[in-house]
Amino acid sequence: MNIYRVEVKFLSSLRDSISSYTIFGGICWAYRLLYSEDSLLKFLNRYIENPSFIVSSILPKKEGKNFFPKPLLLSERSKVLDDYKKLKKLNFISEENFKKVLDGKIKTEQDLVDELKNQKEPVDLYTKTLQPKTKIDRIFSSTEGDGELFYQEHYYYTDSFFYILFYNESLKNEVFSSLKLLQDCGIGGDRTSGGGKVLFSDPVSDDSLKKYIENKTDRFITLSPFIVDTDIFYEDSFYEYYTFTGAVDNNYDFKLTNIWKDKLIYLKEGSNLKVKSRKDVYGEIRKIDLVKTVYQYGLAFPVYIQSGG
Repeated sequence: MNIYRVEVKFLSSLRDSISSYTIFGGICWAYRLLYSEDSLLKFLNRYIENPSFIVSSILPKKEGKNFFPKPLLLSERSKVLDDYKKLKKLNFISEENFKKVLDGKIKTEQDLVDELKNQKEPVDLYTKTLQPKTKIDRIFSSTEGDGELFYQEHYYYTDSFFYILFYNESLKNEVFSSLKLLQDCGIGGDRTSGGGKVLFSDPVSDDSLKKYIENKTDRFITLSPFIVDTDIFYEDSFYEYYTFTGAVDNNYDFKLTNIWKDKLIYLKEGSNLKVKSRKDVYGEIRKIDLVKTVYQYGLAFPVYIQSGG
């Protein structure tokens, strides 16, 4: 098992927020361009049977320090309401406080509130703005007629990073090469009009979370959203969920085709899950049959709380 950290610098806005499934999907498209469609299908078939690596979501950096999703913890409140207003606004916590959660030193919301005096300001992964866009009347090639002005939400990401965990490194070189190509392709929507431009650093080995991954306990916090898994005690877990309908990239075989994947339920980053059995992989890669078979990434990136259940 080896863990690599990839630093991310965004050179433009993105039309959508991005997550671990965006990164994995981008790697797959780049893999296809580099090694052929047949090679990608073989890779996916092997991966679904036995995932050789997982990816985290993108996480923020500030002043050279790494930040992690605010973990969801047992609600035991004794302080004034203002403390919890601050906690509610907070999306990320420092690496120091995150490791205190993993070491069992912070167990409840109240414990976390007491530690947050060291984190004076909220840290955000991105800011959102509305950008004006213009529809073009394709008959007259003009904004006249059916053309009109509208506003579209755009995301401006801060400097950030993500992890790739390899259970074995049989595909390491191919994955890293795909990341390099992904810089040229762009990530997310609006790539053909200058959006989604990104720089990835060379992946560097990072063992800072290794003990929290190798030493499995009965409870973990996920660094990526994942598709609901039946191997979780949900009544003894703390989590948030959302529904997500992914769009298939309309390039390549799907050009000029507006195709949406199935609606799926994801558990959010920072969810704190009690497991029924200990294993490497939670969640699933969902197979979806459209014009062609496509897949939706939905694996957890688990880091285990060392105090156990």
